[in-house]
Amino acid sequence: MDHFRSCSECKYAVLVDTLEKRGVAVADYPCAHMAQYAEFYCEQHPNPKDCNDATIHYDEVFDEYSIQHGDGNSQLTINNCPWCGAKLPESKRDLWFDTLESIGYDDPWDQEIPEKYKSKSWRQHC
Repeated sequence: MDHFRSCSECKYAVLVDTLEKRGVAVADYPCAHMAQYAEFYCEQHPNPKDCNDATIHYDEVFDEYSIQHGDGNSQLTINNCPWCGAKLPESKRDLWFDTLESIGYDDPWDQEIPEKYKSKSWRQHC
């Protein structure tokens, strides 16, 4: 058991195995740590924002990872995994706004935007 506690490779392998048994496609994420938070599940807190264990938030619309801070509504976007240093994808936030603006939506927070722009599916068509 001492080996497991000190071996980051073994811990990582167990994390990958655990996630894959839950049906998470770990290969779709930059690393297993980010897969864990993007697919976060807590029986006690259906909304990850209510759970103290959900330290990383993944926004699939913007393909963006962040750490909540302050009042819980503020977030700090991160560029690398805090645990293994894996490079995270560039945020698509600016591209989302630019794309919507190009089709006539200049205030997407107050306008009814097409459904595909409310999930990651908009990125699959760019």
